[in-house]
Amino acid sequence: MQEKISRWRVDKRILGKFFEMNGRDTYPGIVEDGIANGSFEAWHSKRKKDGTNLPWTMRTEIMYRDTPMTPGLAYPWEPAGGREASFEQPEGGVHGKPKWKRFQRIRLSPEAGRCGILQRITLADERTLDYRIGLSARASAPNVRLYAALEDKDGTRLAECAIAPGADWERFDVRLTLSRASRHRYEASPFGEYRLSLTAETETACEIDLDWVTLASGDAVEGVFNPTTIDLLKRYRVTSIRWGGNYANEYNWKDGIGPWERRPVRNNLNWGGLEPNYFGTNEFLRFCQLVGAEPFLNVGFSHDLPPKLAAEWVEYVNGAADTPMGKLRAEHGYPEPWGVKLWQVGNESYGDYQFGYTDSIDFSNRVQAYCDAMREADPSIEIVIAGEDPMYVDYSEIPGEPPIWNRRLFEIAGPAYASGLDIHQYTRGIRDAGLRGEWLAANKADPVFYNQVLVAYPTQYETLIQGLKQLASGYGIQELVLEIGEWNLEPETGRDWPKAEYETMAHACYVASMLNAFIRQGDSVKYAYQRDNTLYYRAYPVDMRPVNPGNDTSLLYADVLARPDTGWRRVELSTEGAGFEMPRTWVRIRPMADIPYVDAAAVLSDAEDELVLFAVNRDLKQARTLSVEGDWRAEAVKRIEVRLQHADSPFDRHEDWYETTAYRMTDSGLEAGPDGRYKLELPAGSVARITIQFHDKR
Repeated sequence: MQEKISRWRVDKRILGKFFEMNGRDTYPGIVEDGIANGSFEAWHSKRKKDGTNLPWTMRTEIMYRDTPMTPGLAYPWEPAGGREASFEQPEGGVHGKPKWKRFQRIRLSPEAGRCGILQRITLADERTLDYRIGLSARASAPNVRLYAALEDKDGTRLAECAIAPGADWERFDVRLTLSRASRHRYEASPFGEYRLSLTAETETACEIDLDWVTLASGDAVEGVFNPTTIDLLKRYRVTSIRWGGNYANEYNWKDGIGPWERRPVRNNLNWGGLEPNYFGTNEFLRFCQLVGAEPFLNVGFSHDLPPKLAAEWVEYVNGAADTPMGKLRAEHGYPEPWGVKLWQVGNESYGDYQFGYTDSIDFSNRVQAYCDAMREADPSIEIVIAGEDPMYVDYSEIPGEPPIWNRRLFEIAGPAYASGLDIHQYTRGIRDAGLRGEWLAANKADPVFYNQVLVAYPTQYETLIQGLKQLASGYGIQELVLEIGEWNLEPETGRDWPKAEYETMAHACYVASMLNAFIRQGDSVKYAYQRDNTLYYRAYPVDMRPVNPGNDTSLLYADVLARPDTGWRRVELSTEGAGFEMPRTWVRIRPMADIPYVDAAAVLSDAEDELVLFAVNRDLKQARTLSVEGDWRAEAVKRIEVRLQHADSPFDRHEDWYETTAYRMTDSGLEAGPDGRYKLELPAGSVARITIQFHDKR
């Protein structure tokens, strides 16, 4: 192994995570609220491309997708009780949408008996049996008894509290302790299936009104945050968190500040459903503090979110308490500036599915005003702007050709504004089943090889990064900063094919390959944020799984790169070995020869007394032998430690929430052979970290 040590250090922020305001990732994945539509608003259904308008369409917060629509009853609430009451959603109430605020009215009669509403939910009951319910209520007659209860899936009451609402709106804080955990598990997970019921009985005909219902675990950190999510993000040493995505281009940050009761509920226009805005700027930044991760804030780009609003956000976050927005932040309970350095303008603004979608010329011109205004508010911040993956041919302004978006940014916005770009990489393969079949036939390939092409795609992706740096240099940008703001492998395969999905070591090999590329291109790739929902602890009908193998892969890197006692410099490797030809795969993957089965990257500590080699075998059929040699003397080596992540098959699925069953982490040493080389067998679809410690500076 011949070495060339970089002058620059590998940035630990390549080990970041991204999350989006959809599904259950935020509520209760980050902020402990297990209720959907607690303010009883008119539900927002986003129409799918096929024309359907189902209420749970897209990544809404709906847990049970068989929930019916009931006239007069806010979705996804359902009637409760032996006899149906009648329901109405009048305008008004204490919390909700700013112009069309609604509340839930239930008409009761003595004959109806105890009845009301319920919502099917899930709770992390293996962690805690204590819960807090908040609700606002009033009744049109005295002596109405309102019951807040947590029930088993079958309706058995496990905790209950009686409330006596008066004639005026009153806020109630109910604390309930379950008598036992539910016997019903949500998809064999640590989450129990429950119902939150709000029922009432009366001696005279009357109406009871309900509004602003919340449900949090009793062990929520600071009464707000999901403790398991915090623990997981800390355990896997996530270094930075990016908050943004599609939702950024519709999000007005002023909706998410101040007391929760004053924050408006908004339609989630991107994903469907409703956004209560409990999770806002200060919640995000405090959450990052608790995790120990650096925050990355994404400013929306659209005519509805002008540069002045972006500048005010910067001032609200970073301004002194004597600035207008800093004073407002202080009034909200945060007198000290947060000091956030990492900011982005726009998100995938080239896509016609985005709010603020536009062409490259318009974006290149208008984005300059955002950057100027934000830097005026705080000259010390770092800003990247929305770029485009160089091979997103399907979103190109020139049909069938690679996008010209980035070139236009360099050309029009120039070094003052385009020296930092955000690009995203979702590796998917071929969506059309017929075209996948044709691909197999044309390449005389099998489904395993198809997956292998996707797993090894980071090798080609690295050449795109190199090309982008070269393109930037032609426009005077010699040190292009890249943020890989969203990335992951989401393979499109046949139903009966093996699949390199999250639960497999095949997917973990893709993670390692991407991280290796980020290390090698670390002069440019400074931030990277994997799209992975695993660590946001919640139940959900899609994207729900135990912590996947790829997170243990990331930890192999984080345990090195995130160490506080040293920085790490890239070591350029001289490599040789077997490889394969990558065929054209849909429009995003080009033909490419000599794709190595084994991909490797190395880093050296600042003191040059520790060398770490990361190696991944992308051959999904057979083992490969890794042979390592260096220019050091054998007696200079103090010890060599190996941690190997592997499985019986790269496609074995890890689906157990309590034990690691589908893959293994094996620790060993490594001795030099007679030829002075260190050899390690890498099973098919495996990842290894080799740590070489020297007695002194190497």
